Amino acid sequence: MNFSEIIKKSVLQVINAIRFTEICIGDVIEEDPLKIKIEEKLFLSDNEIIKTSSFYGLIKKGTRLLFIREGGGQRYFLIDTILVSDEEK
Repeated sequence: MNFSEIIKKSVLQVINAIRFTEICIGDVIEEDPLKIKIEEKLFLSDNEIIKTSSFYGLIKKGTRLLFIREGGGQRYFLIDTILVSDEEK
């Protein structure tokens, strides 16, 4: 393996290890205290969510929420609520 192949392999390993942002959907399962289920074993509380003023008081049990997860998964930015049709309920 030559030097350029070693560098290329190292760069690819670093890129694959980086966790970029991703879109997540969560369901509000408790209002007070706020608890949102993102995955089977991943739940968010109020202090892990970055909200805008437009969501004040609008987050109710059963609401589906759209998030952008920051790289590394430390913070979740609340983007919008997801409208659910009657058939999906």
